[in-house]
Amino acid sequence: MWDIIIALCLVAVVCGPVWAISRYLRVDLPKFVLPMLAGISLLTFNAYMRYTWGDRTAAAFPPEVVVLKEYRFSSIFEPWTYLVPRVSHFIAADTTQTRTNEEHPEIIMGATVMMQEHQETLNMTVLVNCEKDIVAVLPTKQIAQGQNPLELAQWSGKNEFPYIADFYCKK
Repeated sequence: MWDIIIALCLVAVVCGPVWAISRYLRVDLPKFVLPMLAGISLLTFNAYMRYTWGDRTAAAFPPEVVVLKEYRFSSIFEPWTYLVPRVSHFIAADTTQTRTNEEHPEIIMGATVMMQEHQETLNMTVLVNCEKDIVAVLPTKQIAQGQNPLELAQWSGKNEFPYIADFYCKK
């Protein structure tokens, strides 16, 4: 909602002075000038917002949250993204949630979030066995209160989530 209001204000700030100056000087502008300025303003604003989304979101995190991986995206509808792909989503780890269990000291449990622009944030519980180089990623919503996540874990090799394994298995 705020993006739309900001975009409309931007168009007014760009086109308003051009229109006012042309009226004051009594110069007839070609009919395409104001719509062209509005379109260029909106396109530039949209590109700016989409390119800076990842950085703005990550900057809002507290220092304990670390971005593990950024996924970049290119689209035919945004041809400039073939030159410089933009961040479409990323995975971040909350270092305050990292813990181990006395019964399973080889397994590290952590909390990560997957954030995507204009989508609901996915909270995930991560289990990492550094000795065996295996990782399990579970949506936190699937773990019932008091249930053991090890019972739900579907383990996969470190090669599927190397950034998670490398982060939690610092040697």
